[in-house]
Amino acid sequence: MNIYVLRHGQTDWNKEGIILSRENIPLNETGINQAMDASQIVENLDYDLIISSPLIRTLQTAEIVNKKRNKKIIIDERLIERDAGILSGRNGKDEIFKDYWNLDAHYEGLENLDELFARVSNFMDEIKEKYKNKNLLIVTHNGVCRGIKIYCEGYPKTRNIAKLGQDNCEIRMYKI
Repeated sequence: MNIYVLRHGQTDWNKEGIILSRENIPLNETGINQAMDASQIVENLDYDLIISSPLIRTLQTAEIVNKKRNKKIIIDERLIERDAGILSGRNGKDEIFKDYWNLDAHYEGLENLDELFARVSNFMDEIKEKYKNKNLLIVTHNGVCRGIKIYCEGYPKTRNIAKLGQDNCEIRMYKI
């Protein structure tokens, strides 16, 4: 089973370095263009269906990359971005974010990484069983991309997983 993981295209908040959590912010013009570029790669991938986060930026990305193939798009709430709580909307360069992706750090009022990874693991365990003979395109967010990478490849030696993220409209493939 091949899993293709596609992070959504750029939003204005991504461009400005603002922490974007579960706000329903659409793609900007660059993000639309990134998704159109990614569609040229996606049209050559062997996948049976798309599973997407419910947020508009992921659904826009999924619809753009799926235009030529017209595969079924399933929405799954477990693919929604990490809940950043009161930190959402703040500049990602603020001092408070230096440990945002540290596995040992816990912040009051936001989804900790253990919770995020449990949610992603639950999703991955289910799709392995439910779609075991299928290849899937998953359209999601940077936090979930990190969780899928860790699920498929294991935990890194470093406790800070910031560098495990994906760029906007970057596609990674995992065999599970």
